[in-house]
Amino acid sequence: MTTMGTAPGQSTPGTQSVPGQTPQTEPPATPGAEGDGAKHPEHLQGLLDRFPEASVPDWRYADGLPTAAVPEARLLDVLAWLRDESAPRFELLVDVAAAHWPTRELAFEVTYLLHAVETNARIRLKCSTGGEAPTLPSITGLFWAANWPEREIYDMFGIDFLGHPDQRRILTPNDWEGHPLRKDFPLGEEPVEFYRPPAITPSVSAEAGGGDGGAAAGPADGTDGTAGADAAGAPGAAGTGA
Repeated sequence: MTTMGTAPGQSTPGTQSVPGQTPQTEPPATPGAEGDGAKHPEHLQGLLDRFPEASVPDWRYADGLPTAAVPEARLLDVLAWLRDESAPRFELLVDVAAAHWPTRELAFEVTYLLHAVETNARIRLKCSTGGEAPTLPSITGLFWAANWPEREIYDMFGIDFLGHPDQRRILTPNDWEGHPLRKDFPLGEEPVEFYRPPAITPSVSAEAGGGDGGAAAGPADGTDGTAGADAAGAPGAAGTGA
């Protein structure tokens, strides 16, 4: 008989911890912090060495996922290098998401999450843009899986992805005005129409029965029974004892 246990690094029996998905018990050390000897993971350091324009955000992420901020002009170059030349190669695009930070100079931030199948490593890129009509290059030429996520971001945030093969709304109607996930989008409500079945009127038989839903009993031959009653009360009728 074999007893299943929890192996080191696993949260439950038979379940491996996946970077970026398994909750951390302690906040990770801030990369580059003085006195703690911390350093960047090898694949993140390789990206920083290859692209000096990239940087590591100075805030701490709860999931401890290696993260780099990339300028818009080098976004496609960085993604192509991660997919084709990095060690390990990040060939799987897991997600594309966006956020709106109105107080920032570049108010719109798009996040790209990549996965290396070979080593189960992950890396996160952040690219910011701004202006009244924000734009970013589409990455569908590198990762086709970005097609619908970019359309959703365009619909919700109004970021136009240049070079996208089918840049149009995907969640709201084509004639919708504005972008609902922007922080300055006016709050309101959309009237909802409910189907209400027509009112059911009581039947004639129910009314005749006093409204209790039961019809008055009568002969099986369909007559109203008054003729029989008259005959029973007439002189010489059967059953009177005459």
